Amino acid sequence: MHKKTDLSRFFYAYYIRQYAQMITIYDIEQLFEKMRKAGWNMEQQLAWGYFFKDKNKEPLEKMAIELEQQGYEVVDINQSYPDKLYWLQVEKIEQHSVDSLNKRNQAFYHLAEKMNIHTYDGMDVSPVDIF
Repeated sequence: MHKKTDLSRFFYAYYIRQYAQMITIYDIEQLFEKMRKAGWNMEQQLAWGYFFKDKNKEPLEKMAIELEQQGYEVVDINQSYPDKLYWLQVEKIEQHSVDSLNKRNQAFYHLAEKMNIHTYDGMDVSPVDIF
């Protein structure tokens, strides 16, 4: 598991909560532009975290097994307050382009729907070499 840090020079969170809105390719283009301006090398592998939420823990546990089989590391399943929703966080070290991250997000929206998960809720990213 990769421990995240809150130091802005080492960690960039782009975490989109879904309020009836999906992450668009425009959102991803903006993310990449901001990261490049902040000095990030987007041509290298980074630690990408992905988040799912549901009111029940069991569907997320099933999702965790599915994603582990696809090479993702399960970071945590926990319950948030005050909404009491459960969150699944998985992580994978990989390189993305705008297009590949858009495809990944679309695949996660589809997988969440297929597995009856309330939502795929976004991603965060951090450098691999700070751990």
